[in-house]
Amino acid sequence: MRPSIRRLLASLRPRQSGPGGEPRANITQPTGRLSPQNGSATFVVVVGPGFDQQVPKAMVLILLGYCRAFEMLGIPYLIVDIADAAAAVPALPRPFCLVNGHDIHHPWVRPETLRTLRRHPSCVWATPWFRDSDRFFASHDLDARIWDWPLEHRQRILEIEPRFVFTGTAPRGLGFFEEWNRNGVPAVSMPFACDTTLYTPDAPHRRVFEGVELGFVGGYWPSKGRQIDAYLRPLEEDLVIYGYSEWPYRGYRGRLAPEHEPSLYRQARLSPTINEPSVALLHGQINERVFKILGCGGVTVVDAVPAYRDFFSADELPISEDPDDFRDRVRELLRNEPARERWRERGFKAVMERHTYVHRARELLVRLGVNVESTLRTQRGTA
Repeated sequence: MRPSIRRLLASLRPRQSGPGGEPRANITQPTGRLSPQNGSATFVVVVGPGFDQQVPKAMVLILLGYCRAFEMLGIPYLIVDIADAAAAVPALPRPFCLVNGHDIHHPWVRPETLRTLRRHPSCVWATPWFRDSDRFFASHDLDARIWDWPLEHRQRILEIEPRFVFTGTAPRGLGFFEEWNRNGVPAVSMPFACDTTLYTPDAPHRRVFEGVELGFVGGYWPSKGRQIDAYLRPLEEDLVIYGYSEWPYRGYRGRLAPEHEPSLYRQARLSPTINEPSVALLHGQINERVFKILGCGGVTVVDAVPAYRDFFSADELPISEDPDDFRDRVRELLRNEPARERWRERGFKAVMERHTYVHRARELLVRLGVNVESTLRTQRGTA
């Protein structure tokens, strides 16, 4: 191992704060099976204090999905706190970066860090940016602080000159990102996907999930709760729920070990998929659950979000028209095993053909213009 890389990896131990007391990402496993010394290129994920590898929130799982996908392709990865990026990135073989845009605005992110990222191919996970966005979010009772970054925040992203910014939003929602394009950075749709290293129909049978009618894994909070309650409260009697935040439902069973989640999706008769209310409004970031459920060979019915049709045809995924239609579809599928098997087969095929993180990793390489074909190898789950 090159001395600089050895020192780098030794220095990336989990820390609660930096030397100036600034909060940091909680990175417990910065690399995977492949060491950066052995690759012709290195996939670098740049994160900040919002990243906690020990809490299975969607953002963490999505970024880890990309990491594992690149590893499947034979490309090592490194997860690095943005405070360490200036030292870490230049020490790696041919680094290319995915930057979590939420964390680039912190005052301890130095100009040197932005210059370092500018010297290497990068993309940024970004939020919407469109004219009169503050008025739009206010009119729809959405917290603009979550969706509408200040101009200084966006300027920092522009300073690193990313090849593109991306979003899990469906293509029909890219109009909400029009200002990125006007400022010289293309905005592209890269939907979330299935991590085939975890979510697989080969998950072991677990007795604890025997007899589960409806299985759901996810968090519950007020804004999401409005949508969840409209769709799931009438089905509460049949629901088994797991999540890192407590639910006001009788079927809540606490946290679920990540390695158990695929078994639940495979064994439950049906696993509903419900999004934040903002998803339908913004044609937005279809949550990762639908890809995970189908990738495990599970069956799902989704809420009234027409943007699903950007990713799945009418014979691959049942999309409800409203909460009443959702409940009717759920109850019919619980009774109708042949119909469940048809949806199971078609949904699984769609995910394996188009919606794994290996598909997304390959697309990212093309969009970044990174040529690493000599290191790519075909394994299960690749495109």
